[in-house]
Amino acid sequence: MDVKTIILGFLSYGEMSGYDIKQAFSNSIGFFYDASFGAIYPALRKLEEEGLVTKQEVIQSGKPNKILYQITAQGKEVFRQEIQTPILPPVLRSDMLVKIFFGKSRTPEEQRDMLESCLNLQRQMLQQSRASFKKLELQFDEYQRFCWEYTIHHLESTIAFLEQKMPTLVKQPALSAASG
Repeated sequence: MDVKTIILGFLSYGEMSGYDIKQAFSNSIGFFYDASFGAIYPALRKLEEEGLVTKQEVIQSGKPNKILYQITAQGKEVFRQEIQTPILPPVLRSDMLVKIFFGKSRTPEEQRDMLESCLNLQRQMLQQSRASFKKLELQFDEYQRFCWEYTIHHLESTIAFLEQKMPTLVKQPALSAASG
């Protein structure tokens, strides 16, 4: 699913500013799909050009005016059609896995530090996800709750897997040590 479709989904809940949409990405689906302002604002312009959203400028005293976006009837229909399309296989992009993949090129100490760093990052993400879930859970419908619980389960599983496999990985000789 692309950024434009997700924005339509968020706007189906009510009007939002670009900042509100960024917060919605970060605070709801950010673990499995995030978007920067650099992706959100061009998508909003395109959605407006296509007649799928409208915008309204709200004058504010003492601060910059706020632009609020609202989904149109056509936008609701496009969103409804898009969420009916077949589910595509997930695309996994993981900086952590790429660094682990090339871990043999590090010294044993660097390998250990990298793996501990990976584990600590996953633990931090789990702690943040649990805290956000607890804070926001009363606002979730059963489908949103499912996604949050999936995220927490995924992080817990990743942590358990790292804890299980780390002892074997840190015992392997580094490429530079083996070839030197």
